[in-house]
Amino acid sequence: MKKIVLLLCLWVLIFSNIEAQTNEKIKWYSFEEAVLLNKENPKKVFIDVYTEWCGWCKTLDKNTFSNPVVIKLMNQYFYAVKLDAERKDTVVYNGFTFVNPNPTGYRSAHQLASSLLKGQMGYPSMVFLDEKMNLITLIQSYLSPTDLEPALSWIGSDKYSTEEYEAFRKSFVSSITAISTNDKSKEAYILDKVIFDSGSITLKESSFAQLDSIVAALKTTPTLKIEIGGYTDNSGTVEANTLISEKRAKSVYDYFLGKGIEASRLSYKGYGPLNPVAENITEVGKKKNRRVEIKMQ
Repeated sequence: MKKIVLLLCLWVLIFSNIEAQTNEKIKWYSFEEAVLLNKENPKKVFIDVYTEWCGWCKTLDKNTFSNPVVIKLMNQYFYAVKLDAERKDTVVYNGFTFVNPNPTGYRSAHQLASSLLKGQMGYPSMVFLDEKMNLITLIQSYLSPTDLEPALSWIGSDKYSTEEYEAFRKSFVSSITAISTNDKSKEAYILDKVIFDSGSITLKESSFAQLDSIVAALKTTPTLKIEIGGYTDNSGTVEANTLISEKRAKSVYDYFLGKGIEASRLSYKGYGPLNPVAENITEVGKKKNRRVEIKMQ
């Protein structure tokens, strides 16, 4: 318990000396807007090709495109475009007309998206174009902030024209890693005694001792606010895992409320299978990934 109290108090001291984070966001354009802007002021174009039903596309928005380093690089080097791969309208570009051949059909792809992805319709997809709207490269996968950062830097700084990506990445120094290493207020504390069975959101009695130690720390430091984060292993769909992880985090949230901690000092969020702390190939690893963390808001 003393260890947890000291850790939380240390978070408070560090947090009080950190400047407020920027509210800058990625400036997103439509494809048509980017084409017009590129004629006036040539700049590389980044296209996020997504669909409304794609779970990993939503995770990309929440986890990667919200990162301040990614935001800075994106706004510095690119016109960033959001392109719904199943949009229903007509696009005229470079003398060609692109339509959705079956706009009322099930998951019918627009011809513009199909052309950009060379017919390989996987989501999320990220398309990089040069200043003349020519294809540089195509990435069809979810990327974390630390995975996308070197790609943005490699292309944005024109290193792609003189250096292979793997060679560039080996010598690349990540700003995201440096920030996370120095910003101790963002460190998470894993509640290792609060463990859930697969598919369960019910707190076991064995969890109470550790949760009570957190309650004591919160009462010792009445200005402290925390976020409760729920996580799962990778079994099942992203949507289902995100939902159950949120319910697990809320179980802890409700426990703290029941112990007299004000709701204004607490928040909770489900992260599903993101940021695993162990391999998801064994039952032991999966059990570790079904966890709850707390961190400073």
